[in-house]
Amino acid sequence: MVGTAGCCSALIIVLCCGPFRTSRAAGTICPKPAVPEDAILVTLHSAVNRTCAGCEGRGSWSRHNPHGNLRSLADGSHLVLSSVTYEDEDNYTCYKDGAAVCSVELMVKDEQQDGSKLFCYHRHPTHNITCHWKPSRQLHPSARATLVGVRLPVPTFYPCTYDSSSEKFTCSVLYSEGSSGRQLFYLCVSSRTTSQLTASLEADAKDLLHVGPPLNVCVAPVENNRRRLRVSWSRPEFWDGLFYHLKYQVLYQVEGSPHASNRTTKEMAFIIPDAVMGRKHLIRVRASEEYQENWGSWSEVAMGVPWSDEAKATLVPSEYDPPISQEETDPPKNNEVLKIPRIIWIGPCVAIGLVIFFLLGLWIRHQEIKVQKLKWGFLHTLFHPSSKVDTMQAPASESPLMSSPLSMALTIPPRLDGE
Repeated sequence: MVGTAGCCSALIIVLCCGPFRTSRAAGTICPKPAVPEDAILVTLHSAVNRTCAGCEGRGSWSRHNPHGNLRSLADGSHLVLSSVTYEDEDNYTCYKDGAAVCSVELMVKDEQQDGSKLFCYHRHPTHNITCHWKPSRQLHPSARATLVGVRLPVPTFYPCTYDSSSEKFTCSVLYSEGSSGRQLFYLCVSSRTTSQLTASLEADAKDLLHVGPPLNVCVAPVENNRRRLRVSWSRPEFWDGLFYHLKYQVLYQVEGSPHASNRTTKEMAFIIPDAVMGRKHLIRVRASEEYQENWGSWSEVAMGVPWSDEAKATLVPSEYDPPISQEETDPPKNNEVLKIPRIIWIGPCVAIGLVIFFLLGLWIRHQEIKVQKLKWGFLHTLFHPSSKVDTMQAPASESPLMSSPLSMALTIPPRLDGE
């Protein structure tokens, strides 16, 4: 029974939703406006040649609009207009002999909208669905667009607003987080004269998740590595990243080359490992919910060059090189002295001071040793005067030939008797 009920429900949806454009159901979700029976319906930019009963012979036509002008005709029986626009819509009255004879209402029909597509998405799994539609042809100034969500048992209608700057209609659809199943939308455009189902969209709810482009994409060279570039970015707008996480795809190519490479990461930074030395690279990044396969929009192009002596990071997306100021390009004048940072002088000054201190210490030590040598030499000579006098060795005989020159003869006088 469950399977049978499911098949019946699916069949009802197909029968009710599929042929909406040609069946009676189309009149339910996009009803035709009430047009006066005596109104003249003409297509935009077409010609008009009409009359009304009683307007034979010479007469004149005028608009009920206060800004309209009287139209006098040669035969006085027909209202003739060429290349009708929406501004020509009005009530036209035929006057004869100063009295109103008959009147007609001129209405301009909208052209059929062909080839226009409905684009629906939501930027975050907790956000409502947003739909955009851009007319392929001019619409009546009073035209209204309504988005119809077809779900059993009854369809839901969502009014759309028109933005003149982008020339698009925008509609917002209520969406509950975690809702699944097929989403079927039709766009009904109606004006004073007609209505039409201009576009439709059928998709799974998960396929409508379209993440915005990553922000603040920056490219910088990896220091001392001529084959690498570092790419970093921020989360897309409206994405908090607290519960739902993203994966990113990085697309890069050498400027002027038809070949491009792409890598996938879950981080908000990536190192390009195979950059070409000295060449400018074009990099773009897009995001997707980590468990989805439908990617969001690409970011703006950021540019960078691998590391070199003059390498500089390109931090501004979609621009080549940052402007160089006049101070950076002009050489210093003759009477100008280049300012050297104070920290550069610290090292040499400390080294020179240490060398001077070391040499001064050596000189003082040398002077102390010299003074000590002079002092000890004087004392040694004073207390040991014969330390340097050479002595002669006596000859090898039994009796000395002569006494030593240093020996002294001591004569003792004889003692007297009386003493």
